[in-house]
Amino acid sequence: MKKYSFLAAGNLNIACLGETRQAGECSHYSHLLHKFQDDCFFRTEDGTVSFLNGYVYNKTDYEQAYGLNWAESLTRALTEDAGGALKKLRGGFCGYLYNRKTRELLVYTDQIAVKPVYYYVDGDRWMVSDSVEDMVRVLKDNGLACEFQALAAQYMLTYGYMIDDTTFVRQIHRLLPGKYLRAKDGQTSVIRYHLIQDIPQAISEEEAVERIDAAFREAVRREFEKDREYGYRHLVDLSGGLDSRMVSWVAHEMGYTEQLNITYCRDGYRDERIARQVALHLGHEYLFKPLDDGKWMYDIDEMTSQNNGAALYMGVTGGRRLLAAINMESFGIEHTGMIGDAILGTLYRDKELSCGKPVFGQSAHSERLHYSFDEKILEEYPNQEMFGIYTRGMLGASSSYLIRQQYIETASPFMDVDLLDTAFSLPFDYRNHHHIYLRWLNEKYPQAAEFGWEKWGGVKPKESHILFRKMKTTQRLLWQSFCAVTHINNQDSMNPIDYWYEKDRGIQKCFADYVEDTIDNPVLGDDMRKDIRLLLAEGSVEEKCLAITVLAMVKKYFG
Repeated sequence: MKKYSFLAAGNLNIACLGETRQAGECSHYSHLLHKFQDDCFFRTEDGTVSFLNGYVYNKTDYEQAYGLNWAESLTRALTEDAGGALKKLRGGFCGYLYNRKTRELLVYTDQIAVKPVYYYVDGDRWMVSDSVEDMVRVLKDNGLACEFQALAAQYMLTYGYMIDDTTFVRQIHRLLPGKYLRAKDGQTSVIRYHLIQDIPQAISEEEAVERIDAAFREAVRREFEKDREYGYRHLVDLSGGLDSRMVSWVAHEMGYTEQLNITYCRDGYRDERIARQVALHLGHEYLFKPLDDGKWMYDIDEMTSQNNGAALYMGVTGGRRLLAAINMESFGIEHTGMIGDAILGTLYRDKELSCGKPVFGQSAHSERLHYSFDEKILEEYPNQEMFGIYTRGMLGASSSYLIRQQYIETASPFMDVDLLDTAFSLPFDYRNHHHIYLRWLNEKYPQAAEFGWEKWGGVKPKESHILFRKMKTTQRLLWQSFCAVTHINNQDSMNPIDYWYEKDRGIQKCFADYVEDTIDNPVLGDDMRKDIRLLLAEGSVEEKCLAITVLAMVKKYFG
């Protein structure tokens, strides 16, 4: 299994990773996909070492401003005003700038951390990488401390993802969305350069629809034009939901018709049936992978290695295996509908909760364990919804991007910087219950509303069909209650993992063997071991996977 990654270090030996490039005391290792080679660069001139990985939509803005090539222009801009330069940058990127004269390090990621970056700073020793596994190798090879971070395990056993810059290694931290790091003489400071402007404006619904449509179409144009710039076809996720449908549909209307739509879920489920109908209507190529064989559930080490333990290992379900099976040479970006439901809808339907002071406990995968977390985390965000968008959305759901980026670059128009500001400038009541989402869909793309919505049980996404939706919802709730009382596994899901687990003795044995091999690792401590055993014994399969993810990280870094 390849591990596409980069790592740079000062005053550390990184030869254990392979061939490196030297620039004085700065060493650089790179083994990357390089889907967009003219966007990425490694530059060692003018006493600086400058590196960017990912893709950028507005390179010409910087080139025209400075009259230099892309790498020189961005380096100059970052040197003069890092925050200002990053705030204007659009795309999915991360990188660093090291001044060899002053020995100052600048590390950055994009506004929503599409491209993850981690850092280690100890005196004059530092590391920057998108791979925690590589960083651990370097620490151990240099005989430096590499300690288990119990807080990461607590996050995993409750939320199922990290809610701050913590990793499973105490000495390594993640740079959070919209932030950059400065480090010099062992002193570090992390500065936020971008925060979503969650300031609702008093506008009409008609104007709201127009703003959404303009911002969404611009976000789609940016993504799909990046494919075209490099001669790639378009790989577009498609499901029975609205988010991926709108990406594929709007892109098609805008002329980006050379799409391969991909879907993965339980065989025969409405999610796939609806996606197939949409793809065939648009005349797209269509590829479906059923998940019923459950083989993806065995990929514990592979998925935790690729996502750095940022979220529970099964978050991407069978997506990794599907991407691994596709010849990616002709594709540049996997276009997703990531967290669109929470952007043009709401994370919480309760307005008082959503707009109120942030609190812990919402959006957790498990409530069986109770830990106390630092209240300072909450002070980063103006309200509960923003706390949820940044943690559950960008650090949780979007962690699947870390896995996907082993095969292809990733993007979602819903997570476009300007679309986010547009969406959160709308009154909460417009977004609640998907009201403005449905109005936008039905007014601007009425044909797209003629296909069922998986979330509504296959009922068409029209407010005029609200009665049918309520009937379907009632039926599903009654069925769920019946299954709970009679102890029948409910298969009314695109990924009924409890059902698959119960019928697959192999995965049960896999979990049992994995626990036996890892649970006695002394770094866990008795209390943590007790908590893990509780989830394994009493939890759902999803909760068992939280525990397994913790054990996988212990095995990988401290085995």
